[in-house]
Amino acid sequence: MKSSYILMVFLLCMTQNVLFGQSNTQILRSIPQESAYVHFNESTLFTGEKLLYKFYGLDNSTKKPTKISKIGYVSLIDNNGAVVFSHKLWLDSGSGEGDFFLPVALSTGTYKLLGYTEWMRNFGRETFFQADVYIINPYKTIPEAYLEEPTDSIQDNSPREHKSANTISRSNSSPFVNVIVDKTAVGKRERVAITIERTSNSATGGSYSLSIRKKGSVSFGTPMSSEAFLMDRNKSVTNRSATTNLYVPEIRGEVISGIVLEKGTDMPVENQRISLSLPGEAFLFKVATSDDKGRFSFILDRKYSNTVAAVQLMSDAVDKYEVKLDAKEGNHSDLAFPGFTIPRAMENPILQRSVHNQIENAYGEVRMDSVIPVEQITPFYRDLPIVYDLDAYTRFNTLEETIVEVTDHLSIKTLNNGSRVFEVRPNVGLPNDKLFAAVFVDGLFVKDHEDIIGYNAKRVKSINFSRENVLIGSQMFQGVLSLKTIKGDFFNEFYSPDLMNIELFRPEERKHYFKQMYVGNHDRSRVPDYRYQLLWLPKVDLLGREQEVVFYTSDVTGTYELVLEGFTENGNPVSIKRNLEVVE
Repeated sequence: MKSSYILMVFLLCMTQNVLFGQSNTQILRSIPQESAYVHFNESTLFTGEKLLYKFYGLDNSTKKPTKISKIGYVSLIDNNGAVVFSHKLWLDSGSGEGDFFLPVALSTGTYKLLGYTEWMRNFGRETFFQADVYIINPYKTIPEAYLEEPTDSIQDNSPREHKSANTISRSNSSPFVNVIVDKTAVGKRERVAITIERTSNSATGGSYSLSIRKKGSVSFGTPMSSEAFLMDRNKSVTNRSATTNLYVPEIRGEVISGIVLEKGTDMPVENQRISLSLPGEAFLFKVATSDDKGRFSFILDRKYSNTVAAVQLMSDAVDKYEVKLDAKEGNHSDLAFPGFTIPRAMENPILQRSVHNQIENAYGEVRMDSVIPVEQITPFYRDLPIVYDLDAYTRFNTLEETIVEVTDHLSIKTLNNGSRVFEVRPNVGLPNDKLFAAVFVDGLFVKDHEDIIGYNAKRVKSINFSRENVLIGSQMFQGVLSLKTIKGDFFNEFYSPDLMNIELFRPEERKHYFKQMYVGNHDRSRVPDYRYQLLWLPKVDLLGREQEVVFYTSDVTGTYELVLEGFTENGNPVSIKRNLEVVE
């Protein structure tokens, strides 16, 4: 069984350059389904606060963290079906994390949090993780529909917890992990130490997340626990009718797909090569070919920091054909949203919390999260051993003069149609008249070499190239030539009518989330501290026997809830909660 599964995944990876058609349906059906669980910090949030979350992808056949998808998606949908935010996440051993600051433009109401993978879209949205999120905007007049109607004075208007479909209790213990808090009642700005210890070896390679947040006076439900999620997972749909629009599991990385159409008729066009380049220092370049339905896909198998990519047809038929990229989001207008009512007795607590949030946001710069830099992996086609730093040579006005006077093994060739191209002489043998060099300027692929042959060489910092032939996607190139400008701004200035610039739906940057400290150089005794979220730790490390987590309380008194969620390496849920009192 294991060997046949590996073979199926191998076949899928080998053919993932296009979206699958009817002939691949059986292969896709044989791959296990996935499910997604999202641990998030709070079900009831105010605008001006952060929704913090961790995504867990699970393989339904093994019950373990998924190895099928490398990309996960988290979206927040309003009660009109509109997308508030949609995040794409790189998954590390099936998990990834992110956050979203709730802007004051949001209206009071119920929202839906969705978690899924591209592969899960084949089996219906009912297989997605879904949770209700209740958002209150205290800076706008709250609609009467969400306010409790006036009651007689003799009735009880005291604060109370409101329940919802999200409300499922968590265990106070787990056979795999134990959580010990060194004290249960502490003062303001006081140090608290938590010991998280594994009580089973299967917890060693697991994935866990920790949230410590003040329990609200008004609570419309509780985020679903990992234990409750596994009990509910059997509701997944297992049957699906055959279709030619199956969604490809993102096994090797992020998939960007689209279609090539004939202008005027919108008929699909096959056998057209399309390129995608991400300019920059660590540039990325991909080539795909459209299938008999005009469809194509790029697989971005490494992380990147670019936000804009350039897409173009490799042929000269840009006047005849056009390229359209697929949208990731579907239609959410049919989602069901429960209602809720805010007790009028909560006016003062809501006012106090909103004031605290405003003060916290005003001092946001001193409690900022830090972004983890993207680790760049150099593609094989960027191994360019021959380098000419032009500052070491006589400067010429044009690139053409520079190529002729400065470089060896590089020349400019005139074709039969009168156009000129760069020619990189191969290490062995004569140049192939049917192959051309792959030319990049600041990482941007330049299809028509004539566009830059007359470029001002005084703006070029270096010329790098390789004399080896290289196959990128389905396109063979005779060498690679890379020019770097002094300012690195070529992409911003360059124009070509067949170049389509697209804003990428880029995976979220990972962060080190801020931890308040009141010791040594970290002492900020003069800065107001009205944090309701004392700690968010999306990665709890249990590689050792135990991990100590230290945090400090704020100036907000009350009951705080510590919540640990996650899964062991064998897919067993871990769901633990503890209470902590912050007193005067």
